[in-house]
Amino acid sequence: MNRVDAQMEAFKPLRDGIALVASVIGPLALYVLTMPRTVVLEDDGLFLMAGAHLGVAHPPGYPLYTLIVYLFTQLPFGSVAFLGHLSSAVLGALTCGCVYVCVRLLGASPIPALIVTWLFAASEHFWAQAIIAEVYTLNALFFFGLYALLLYGVRQPHRTGVWIAAAGVYGLSLTNHWPLMVLSTPGLMILVFPIWRTLYRKLPLLLGISLPCAALPYAWMVWRSHQDPLINFYGSIDTLKEFWHYFSRQGYAHIDASPSAGWQDRFGFMQWLGNEFLWQLTLPGFALAVFGLIVLFQRRQIAKAGSGLLVFLGNSIVLIALLGFDFDFFWGAIFRPYSLLCYGIAALWLGVGLQVVLDWLTERLSRGPRSKIAMAVLVGVAMVAWSVHEHWRANDRSDSDFAERYADMQLDILPEDAVLFVFGDATGPMGYYQYIENRRPDVALYNLQGLVYGKRLYDPFLPKENKEEVLEQFTDSTERALFFPMDFDIFPNRQGRIYGFLMEVVKDGKPGTIEIKRHPRGEEYFTYLVHLQPIDRWERVRRNGLLFQYGRYLGLIYFSGDPGLLDSMQELFRLSERSYACLIGMAATLIEHGNNSHWEQVSAWLDRAETLKHEALKKQTLARLYYLKGSLLQKQGKRVEAVASFAKSRDIYPHPDNKALEALEQYKVNFKRVNPPRRESPKPVLPFPP
Repeated sequence: MNRVDAQMEAFKPLRDGIALVASVIGPLALYVLTMPRTVVLEDDGLFLMAGAHLGVAHPPGYPLYTLIVYLFTQLPFGSVAFLGHLSSAVLGALTCGCVYVCVRLLGASPIPALIVTWLFAASEHFWAQAIIAEVYTLNALFFFGLYALLLYGVRQPHRTGVWIAAAGVYGLSLTNHWPLMVLSTPGLMILVFPIWRTLYRKLPLLLGISLPCAALPYAWMVWRSHQDPLINFYGSIDTLKEFWHYFSRQGYAHIDASPSAGWQDRFGFMQWLGNEFLWQLTLPGFALAVFGLIVLFQRRQIAKAGSGLLVFLGNSIVLIALLGFDFDFFWGAIFRPYSLLCYGIAALWLGVGLQVVLDWLTERLSRGPRSKIAMAVLVGVAMVAWSVHEHWRANDRSDSDFAERYADMQLDILPEDAVLFVFGDATGPMGYYQYIENRRPDVALYNLQGLVYGKRLYDPFLPKENKEEVLEQFTDSTERALFFPMDFDIFPNRQGRIYGFLMEVVKDGKPGTIEIKRHPRGEEYFTYLVHLQPIDRWERVRRNGLLFQYGRYLGLIYFSGDPGLLDSMQELFRLSERSYACLIGMAATLIEHGNNSHWEQVSAWLDRAETLKHEALKKQTLARLYYLKGSLLQKQGKRVEAVASFAKSRDIYPHPDNKALEALEQYKVNFKRVNPPRRESPKPVLPFPP
């Protein structure tokens, strides 16, 4: 060995250590630079509240993640939102370190391993989850930490300490997102299959470690649910049946399996996910990942190749087949973080492929090790730089204030000592500012479903009619002003006072009447929403929902026919025609309350909405357009056209909640899809008697 080779050999441990540290520090810096400084949507507000107050989050509870967020919020700097997001950033960065170790154990040298780790860190979907309070970076950390332990354990099967650590990590992983970990378990079993006899002898010990690690955090969660925390999703967990309902996520059964979703939706998700795989690690990275998987099979490393492939398929194809999501923009946003492990597995294959390519190039170019390192650095820096550049705009949320603006608008409208009921996506942000930042402590905050907040009027499992009865009794008994979201149905025996995005119940008013109240903050916020073009998927969906609410308000103003009011609101009506959701809201209100004098205007709004239908981010909202068109045609006496429009709405969203199905049933129409063997002229649809 010459002197240069000796120096390079001595440098290897130091180089490996530097690369390992860089695999963690680089992603951490990226995440801290781009993470939001205040609460955002998704489940961010819920996890921030649960963590800060040691509460109980949504099913299956995520007790370990709650404790981690709590520990971060005790740090003596930054806001709770900043520290909660920092917890995900740290977990994400540590995941990247585990990916680096896995790539090294698969045979890649430090530089290629560092490159693929940074590519994984900069992938759009993993990056997006590493900058908000969410559980998916912890899930990835558990998986790749466990994968690294198993890769090492297969090399050293008699090191009991490694298997004890692996058993503990696996048990703890079930206290986080256990469904994703269960889907990954067959791949983990394949990885250790070559030494199954050794593990079989250690099985009692490993179960003795794994089961308590899984059970203790859940036991703490159950105990904590009885301590009346400020955040307690369902309330106290009193029986084994209630715990199973919580742990098994039975409350999400109607969400996980939509009655309108079919195999066409599943194929849509598969196609969408396939396209994502092409770009998450860059297109050259995807090609190298496929090549790396082939190399593993060619080398007859069947367990390593097969384990990764099973994990990949379990968190993509199998998961899509098990779920019953409608395929649209919104459900794509929900599904997006479920496949983070797939991108990490692809990064492992990429490391193998990149190492083989660099070795081949070095041999062909007859250059020394320095040239090999320089070549790897050059290629890697180019790929990582391209990935960061492409995904920066989507994930730079350092100045995100969507949720804060929404909360401020509502709090500014509320009078002193008001009661505000929230629903859905508003629950997290409003709860964050109420229970953490203590904004407007005079306002009493409740969730309409009886969820999340420890302070609730009724049990979340109470039947709907009983909830409405309790709500009526509360309305009669309180002297405080009661405010609801604009999209909440007005009490049939109450008067409603509408402020744009909020509705106040007037207890002593004329039953069933609506009083319109203008508020500058609401109008200012509406103007902001119309001009806003958010990048984040959740913000885009929430923006549309809010614009629909305000559209209903504008529809009521138009229905009032007040010349002075209409004249003063002309600018807002002009802005409303730039938004699909707002046009739909206005049209829905006039169809519900209007008469023949309004149909021409409704038709114009719906025609305008049809030109903007690309803004409909859900099947449900697109189907509503054609349901409203059918309703208008029905009121105009055009039954044939109405039936056709209702049928189009049904075909877009064949869900029982779609009122077009009820309308078609009333017409007693039984449409059947017919595929004739040759093209024929369409036959006219004949009207049916009502």
